Amino acid sequence: MKKLILIQNDYPSTGKSTLAHCCARYLQEYGAPHQLLSLVDDAGNDTSGRVFDASTLTADSLLDKLDESPVTILEMATGMGEFFQKLYQNEQLDLILPEASVSLSVVIPVTSEHDSFDSVLEAAEVYSDNAEYTIAHLITSSYEDDDKVWDTSYAARVMDMFEAVELYIPEIGMHLEMELRAHHASLDDALMDPQADEHFGKDFTKWMGRVMGQLDSARQYLFGEAFRPTTAPKPVKKTRAKARAL
Repeated sequence: MKKLILIQNDYPSTGKSTLAHCCARYLQEYGAPHQLLSLVDDAGNDTSGRVFDASTLTADSLLDKLDESPVTILEMATGMGEFFQKLYQNEQLDLILPEASVSLSVVIPVTSEHDSFDSVLEAAEVYSDNAEYTIAHLITSSYEDDDKVWDTSYAARVMDMFEAVELYIPEIGMHLEMELRAHHASLDDALMDPQADEHFGKDFTKWMGRVMGQLDSARQYLFGEAFRPTTAPKPVKKTRAKARAL
């Protein structure tokens, strides 16, 4: 069965791109076939085949794209989560995806900002029990103190009912941030660089090892039987961080 992984939150700056590229890099490390796509409002002149223009997305075009890989990571640009949810309802994707042997995972990155939880409730209402859910906390230096904001929220209780899994993506730290600036690169640039360990040094390697540990803890839940590794990556170090069910 194929896997469609939606990464969405219409609240800005929750780390959707970072999370999408982390998942793609994890699969790449294992040599697991996958594709990373983006849903945007206007694809412009993009010819990469990796960008869905919202105006051209239909159930048929989505299914055609899903046929190309066992795992599809679909990152929603801010605002596109609501668009896709309407498409899901209007096109009856709750029926079409299972018929096409596609299982659905919804990964929602949240911050310590309470408003970032709204997309969690909206997703649960639309996808209901037709999807598996993962809540990804993108950690900042202050997040540890604010973690209770999520834990005591109504959104967390809703996710508890759906047996969601939590991931904790660590902050990059000052030294790695300085290294990225020195190379005039973003974190997303580094995540797409196959030689990132060499180019960005040990701080990137350590950070990526912690991220890999998180994703490894939730691998079966995230990717299911669509995960088809062809290589063995370096051992990952488990951290705080072990992914846990709510």
